Amino acid sequence: MVIRLRNATIEAIEDTETKRLKLLRIVSKAEGAKLTLELPEALCDKMNVRDSIVAIVDSKPIAGGNKSKLYAEGDIFKIGENDGFEVVGAIGGLRFVLTLASPTPAKKKIFAADKFYLMLS
Repeated sequence: MVIRLRNATIEAIEDTETKRLKLLRIVSKAEGAKLTLELPEALCDKMNVRDSIVAIVDSKPIAGGNKSKLYAEGDIFKIGENDGFEVVGAIGGLRFVLTLASPTPAKKKIFAADKFYLMLS
């Protein structure tokens, strides 16, 4: 099973404490999901606040990833289930946080491995 955030919107693109890094916040109200990514400025130049975006997260490589705005492989550090389901990881050493309000067991299983793949288009 794949996590597909359709009709997601870029809520904010903020500066971080680290020079030339931005914090990208993507929200999908329909899915009850929030994705926060730390990315280099150069990757955020093509994106604007309130842009519509599709985010896909899977445990296996994603077909067509090379045609997207961003395609990356990441590592999982922590999974928590306090208020919803939260996954904390890193993509190339940069922060990745995904929060799901009510995930299915199949969506949780994506994070059973140590790796995940992310595609933004």
